[in-house]
Amino acid sequence: MVPSKSLALIAIAVLALNSLLQLNTDPYLQQQQQQYTKDNESNNLRASSGDYELEQEQPLPTSEQLTLRILNRRDKERRMEDTNLPYTNNQNQQIISSSGMNEPSYICNRPADLGAPAQHATCPGSTTNSNKLILLDGTDTYGRTGNNLMEFLHALQYSRDNDIQLGVKYGSWAMRLLPRMWLSVTGDQSQWEEQFEKALCIKIIHKTVELREYDVIPIDTKSLLLYKSKQSLEEYASFQQQAIRTLFQNYNTGEGKTLAGYGTRNMCEGIDALFGKDSASAIYSVIHIRQLEKVGYAILAAVSKHTGCDPRAAVEMRPDYIRTILKPLGMLNHPIVVISDNQNIEAIQRLLDDPEIGPRIVLVPEEAAWSGGDMTLGVMSNVFIGNPASSFSGFVAKSRLALGKGHTYLFRARDNEGKWSTVCGDSCVFYKEVNHF
Repeated sequence: MVPSKSLALIAIAVLALNSLLQLNTDPYLQQQQQQYTKDNESNNLRASSGDYELEQEQPLPTSEQLTLRILNRRDKERRMEDTNLPYTNNQNQQIISSSGMNEPSYICNRPADLGAPAQHATCPGSTTNSNKLILLDGTDTYGRTGNNLMEFLHALQYSRDNDIQLGVKYGSWAMRLLPRMWLSVTGDQSQWEEQFEKALCIKIIHKTVELREYDVIPIDTKSLLLYKSKQSLEEYASFQQQAIRTLFQNYNTGEGKTLAGYGTRNMCEGIDALFGKDSASAIYSVIHIRQLEKVGYAILAAVSKHTGCDPRAAVEMRPDYIRTILKPLGMLNHPIVVISDNQNIEAIQRLLDDPEIGPRIVLVPEEAAWSGGDMTLGVMSNVFIGNPASSFSGFVAKSRLALGKGHTYLFRARDNEGKWSTVCGDSCVFYKEVNHF
């Protein structure tokens, strides 16, 4: 549970943020809008968030250092800085590599902080004589894509926390899930397996007979989803974000195949379908609408107890709620992309019917709509509005933090004057009390 003293600091911080947003449109987005216009005039397809001049007297931190800086600063400092993003978003375009040289880094031609090579280079179990092996096996999963991704990330965390090697059975749920979006099978099979194992610090098990040399620790997906690491928030968030960066360093572009031999889809498919040749410089927001069948309100209410967020707003996504986020940022002048499982048609229709928001709503074409494409649309958007009860929104939010993206809105509530504001910072997606996903 978040301490009452911390909640008091958060309340003061968000009131200060609300005043700031009422006074000024975000300077980062202003510059993006100016560059977007300039790009259209010159037919230049440069990424609009990559045009800041770096302050040479302020060396950029590594991805690891940036993660800890975001998580350790006081909430008021974090929220104030996040509303003035030129420095923070320099991370989206200038990356400190292991050699200390600045290298541009992109996902779908849009700047992203993919970071340096893995900081956790020593794989679990590699320095001990233990023959223990945590095994991911079977094809049964607990929940949908968002849950499954969290289950795999928690498997990596469980392996690291206990310094035990992680094994994955060939053809199991984890190996069916990942190559659909990242690390697709390309070239020689043995070389691909070596790359897959090295990137994720895992051992691929082909046949049951191979397990005879191990003391196998099986673990099911529900247990993984609910796993809570004993590491500190900083250590846990740092490792999780490094794992996410590793995935996006190897995102699929439509080349390669799944384990079953089927062609993979392009993670940039949604962005390309909506914005075409302007995909690199497009300015847009994404709203993730997820009702979670009949349990959405119950899950959100549980999250609300720990964060102070409204127990209904992120499920309903009403126009006034969306407007309080996008209008101060000047984002009502740009496309608003809705990604959804189509269970909450009423919420989508309310947005379409709104005279101010409706004309800006864009839906992903059916032929381009799939979990990987929708995810990347959210991760690479200028503004993301999600539902903290949804593991899919949670993964998008974590990925945005890992990749240096600002303007992620999950935890919002009204103050005593009825004004909406953020009540829990970006790092709340990693809080153990609310990290049901």
